[in-house]
Amino acid sequence: MKLVIGSRGSKLALAQTYYVKELLERIDKNLDIEIKIIKTKGDINQRAPISQLGLGVFSRELDIKMLNHEIDIAVHSLKDVPTLWNRDLTIAATPERESYYDVMVYRRDKEIGDNSIVGTSSIRRRAFLSLKYPGIKIVPLRGNLDTRLKKLRDGKYEGIVVAEAGLRRLKIDLDTLNLDSVRLEIPPAPAQGVIGVAARKKDREIIKLLKRINDSKTYLESTAERWALRTYGGGCQAPFGALARYDIRRRELHLICSVVDLENRRILEEEGRIKCDIGDIEGAKKLARDLGSKLREKIEL
Repeated sequence: MKLVIGSRGSKLALAQTYYVKELLERIDKNLDIEIKIIKTKGDINQRAPISQLGLGVFSRELDIKMLNHEIDIAVHSLKDVPTLWNRDLTIAATPERESYYDVMVYRRDKEIGDNSIVGTSSIRRRAFLSLKYPGIKIVPLRGNLDTRLKKLRDGKYEGIVVAEAGLRRLKIDLDTLNLDSVRLEIPPAPAQGVIGVAARKKDREIIKLLKRINDSKTYLESTAERWALRTYGGGCQAPFGALARYDIRRRELHLICSVVDLENRRILEEEGRIKCDIGDIEGAKKLARDLGSKLREKIEL
């Protein structure tokens, strides 16, 4: 089978895409796989805040190429894919999740404290950081991971906030850069650390193939997180965090959702759990809708 995979051109995007390619080749050595690099709006415009670029800033162009049959599948960082998505496309597989943590990367010669300049362009990270660590000064930071790390080393920031998954997937050795990191106690973005492999819903043969590289636990957890955000509203740019964990032994899904009430400067939270099988996607959605609705009601009070 000939398979054309669409990918963004950043080092992280390509690392994720080559990982998916490797997984597919393990299960079918006869696959003829081509990787096609596609520039997205977020890649082209690296100056404007992401919140000003609209939905699907890192995924829309790949979706269009897939709908036009220029590529067969697309590899995404699932947290960047809008929860309200094209009805002709589906997330057919989520390989095993990497770390869902945000980390503060900092220079070893500078301690992070009051008035430290910390870079991030994520609305969620900015909102939670401003309440959890009120002394720091948060400023915008765009660019791929290499660019952000270079700006940190050049002294433009005392620290930057990034996803630990990106550091791991690129095998970045912070020691050699004279940098260090610490995990932050802030809620992750829904599906943070998850690779989403998208396909056209009508391509049953391709979907059947992709299901063989799917991790059911990751799929269940990321579905719950994304449906909580979808119910709450606001898209990928809402100051919303969610984390689902499935206990295989207990057959129990636990979901916790958090949002920053910017007007009243407080964190609102809802959590719940249900007994379900690992493939009970509808059960996960039901729990997510319940918690997402409760949070929305709280924020509207």
